Amino acid sequence: MARETVQIRIDKDTSIFVDKLIKSGIFMTKSDALRYIISLGISASENFPEILDKVARLKALEKSTGEIPIELTGSLNDLLKERHRFI
Repeated sequence: MARETVQIRIDKDTSIFVDKLIKSGIFMTKSDALRYIISLGISASENFPEILDKVARLKALEKSTGEIPIELTGSLNDLLKERHRFI
């Protein structure tokens, strides 16, 4: 499997936990530990493929109609209308 290098920021508690995993000999490097932990998170998120599919369908519907395909009110609606400013 091809690997890609990415830079991430983690909080201090996570860093301390990962260091403990390395010091105990469970993993040799932070990269090994984080790669394994991330893979566990992805495996545990079995609903992600379905969620990604539904989001893609909603985006396609929005693109074809020019309207947000979900009726929202209040500040969330305002945020979605202005999201182009943040991208």
